[in-house]
Amino acid sequence: MIRRLPPTVLIASLFVAGCAVGPDYQRPEINLPESHRGASPENTKAPSLADSNWREVFTDPPLQSLIEEALSAGPDALLAAARLREAEALAGVSRAPLWPQGSISLNTSPTIRQPGERFTASYLGGAGISWEIDLWGRYRRASEAAKAELLASEEALHGMQASLVATVARYYFQLSTLHDTLTITERSARNQGEVLRLIKRLSAAGISSAAEERQQESALAATEASLPTLRRQIAETENALSLLLGRNPGAFRLDVPPKLALPGLIPPGLPSRLLEQRPDIRQAEARLMAANARVGEAKAMFFPSLSLTAIFGGVSTSLADVVHGRAPAVASIGPNLLQPLFAGGQIYFNREAAQARLDQAVINYRKTILNALGEVANGLVAYETSDALMETQARRVAASREAMRLADLRFRAGTTNFLEVLDTQRQLLAAETQEAQALLERRQALISIYLALGGGWQATGR
Repeated sequence: MIRRLPPTVLIASLFVAGCAVGPDYQRPEINLPESHRGASPENTKAPSLADSNWREVFTDPPLQSLIEEALSAGPDALLAAARLREAEALAGVSRAPLWPQGSISLNTSPTIRQPGERFTASYLGGAGISWEIDLWGRYRRASEAAKAELLASEEALHGMQASLVATVARYYFQLSTLHDTLTITERSARNQGEVLRLIKRLSAAGISSAAEERQQESALAATEASLPTLRRQIAETENALSLLLGRNPGAFRLDVPPKLALPGLIPPGLPSRLLEQRPDIRQAEARLMAANARVGEAKAMFFPSLSLTAIFGGVSTSLADVVHGRAPAVASIGPNLLQPLFAGGQIYFNREAAQARLDQAVINYRKTILNALGEVANGLVAYETSDALMETQARRVAASREAMRLADLRFRAGTTNFLEVLDTQRQLLAAETQEAQALLERRQALISIYLALGGGWQATGR
């Protein structure tokens, strides 16, 4: 016999079907400054550097090729993509309880055995349908949370892509600087070797002393001692870059030191743009949305659950009759209502834990924004000061080269001692090495500010 639901129950079910307990998400109020610290006033309203595709910022073709390889085949990129697929699957799982669930079952139960009777059992087989009506939005909130967590996974992928672009560029420029430093050191060693040969000739002629010869030998040995360290650092950087690309450790060919068109001023855009530009902020907000939905899911546990169940099949003491469809037919349909009364505080504390996680998500969201503002401010200062550093180092190199030339002429003319030559050699080597480091700092500062503004990941969606 099929039992019908009373009309009042159906009407009430339809009326509350659109209800969902718990707070709807609203973005927290954030007190953002009007402009970034260190930003140039004329660049405040200019389009942000982060709006530029990474190919427009890193224009060197070999570097672009390495970045593309890392984004497509690097282990970090593949791992993040796999995590995103997992999140997509879990979002699908969360939507399943919103739909009726069907199944086929075969059950057995013993029957009462009278004295002298054989042991018998009854069998029930058939198809069943169950559907828990989401009266209070418990499953809808769970689905909402899963969608937000999926969005967080997408933003984690974007953040990984931005970080990968920056890391490949850092290794690339670091490798270029190491090659430049190696070239400078080898050139200095050759020059010092020529001076040593001159000193030996002068010493053999009695013009120079053996002490000066030993001093130059010591200076040459000190310069040559740094060469193995530089070669080791080059190999380590190449290996790190290879692993980032998913390659076996190996060397990278750099025929020409890479050139990078460095902008004079960085347009950072408005601080409010960071909320949309930075993947980590977007990820933190997605997690906040998920935590907010979980609060509603936890609150729904306090209310009764209503489910509709139906079964159609046959029952008999003969398993063969049930299997072959000869058993008497049975059918049942009706509601099941469950109201939790006591669960040892589980429902209450589950809600309290969800609320605490929501509070943590709000704090983390605000903290992520503050960290972003700090990174942008630090990046702007680093980029500005690196420009002044490069100018100073360029003047220092020019002065050191001229001092070296004059000291060499004076020594050959016999108007100065050899200590002046040694001193100018050390100063020139230090100046040229630090000039290469200054260029690296300038490039690293550009990478840092570009990453701080949230750039780098948009290329995958274009």
